[in-house]
Amino acid sequence: MEKTAYYLRTVGALLTTLGDDAPAAYEEARDAAAAAADSKALAVLATPDSAVRRRLEREVLAGGAAAAVLPVESLYKPWAACAASGDGTEFGAARHRYLGDAAWHARALYDGLGLTVPDAFAAMPDHAALLCELAALYAEAGNAEAVRTLLADHFDWLGAYQEALAQRQEAVEASPAEALGPQRRDELLRALAHGRRLAGLLEEIAQQLATSLDERNR
Repeated sequence: MEKTAYYLRTVGALLTTLGDDAPAAYEEARDAAAAAADSKALAVLATPDSAVRRRLEREVLAGGAAAAVLPVESLYKPWAACAASGDGTEFGAARHRYLGDAAWHARALYDGLGLTVPDAFAAMPDHAALLCELAALYAEAGNAEAVRTLLADHFDWLGAYQEALAQRQEAVEASPAEALGPQRRDELLRALAHGRRLAGLLEEIAQQLATSLDERNR
């Protein structure tokens, strides 16, 4: 459990702003993949060229950027109170809003562990990287039930995130070449494709971890 949760943590970290630390982070993720005997993941975890990685961080993983598609759970789930009403009239009924139910629940989990959400994530305590970190902390403490519950409650939106990345990729592909310029357009398309692969791998690892915990519990 702990080994797979650590693998989850290293891949989740790749969906944040890493700057000059990116090569080391990819190397750590590859080491975790090797330890988890996941050789197929090594191609996904190959360090992208610096231009693509910068484009991913500045235009895809940066809030407010034109091509932003952030890995934040609340953005892909309607608020529970609004979903229950069913009439779509509440201001939170639409998705794509920060600090939904998932965020407040995640913050409560951090509070329970005596942890403080970093300032950079104040509006998104349900960011994928923080959720992966939380899973790893539970695993390190030997709390398999907490890991299982976290995966069930907070990792069911990664497919929707991949779809959002795919839609952004299609929009960029359909845009006039002169709108972005050929180099920026190429780098952005590659960055979006790389983000999709990372999100897909993250979903696979979460599913593997959940399956292994279910088998242990039988």
